[in-house]
Amino acid sequence: MTRRKPPPVGWQHTLNQWGGLPVLGSVALALVVVGVLIWLNRPGGDTTVIESGPRTRVSGRTQGDPNAPVKIIEYADFQCPFCKKWVVETGHLLEQELVESGQVSLEYRYFAFIGEESKKAAEAAECAADQDAFWPMHDVLYSHQGAENSGVFTPGNLKKYATEVAQRASGFDTGKFNACLDSGAKRATVEAITQQARQAGVSSTPTFTVNGQPVLGAQPIEVFRAAVERARPAKP
Repeated sequence: MTRRKPPPVGWQHTLNQWGGLPVLGSVALALVVVGVLIWLNRPGGDTTVIESGPRTRVSGRTQGDPNAPVKIIEYADFQCPFCKKWVVETGHLLEQELVESGQVSLEYRYFAFIGEESKKAAEAAECAADQDAFWPMHDVLYSHQGAENSGVFTPGNLKKYATEVAQRASGFDTGKFNACLDSGAKRATVEAITQQARQAGVSSTPTFTVNGQPVLGAQPIEVFRAAVERARPAKP
């Protein structure tokens, strides 16, 4: 006599309806892959270390010939992942091709709007600028960029990053930097530059002006080559 198999219990019946263990395993694997992709592409998830070459002509937050025919102003936030994307993918090319050749000067201005850590990072950069080390600090800050307002740019961490700046900038005094950061003396400067940016119509980062003409977002070098060409003064 053939015995009929007992009907599956509730969870077995549901599993069978979904295709059994093989299908369930595939779904689980897909969820893991999606989770990993989300993690890798989360804001501030880029761990690229920025190693820029020597900048030959620097004055505070500006690099390049002050008499260059084309002036680019960059408005950025050290917590902004797209600002780092621009630095990594475009900024170093612009420096090599257009700044070092004397065609362009590049000025960095703070638009510290993401949170308190944006302001502290900008204060750190301004303290470093007092020792002619804005650009080394700029590179170190973007190298350490993490998820927004996650504790990456606390005063304690910023002091640790200053030791890396000292390795890149000859004569950099970490004690002087720490005293500047602790004093809060640069907060007013950071807030004033951010407010000026708002008044100029800046609402997102990175935002650029090329001889006054706007370029929005982390655009590739081709966009900046074209913008610089358009901005060149007409030859007499």
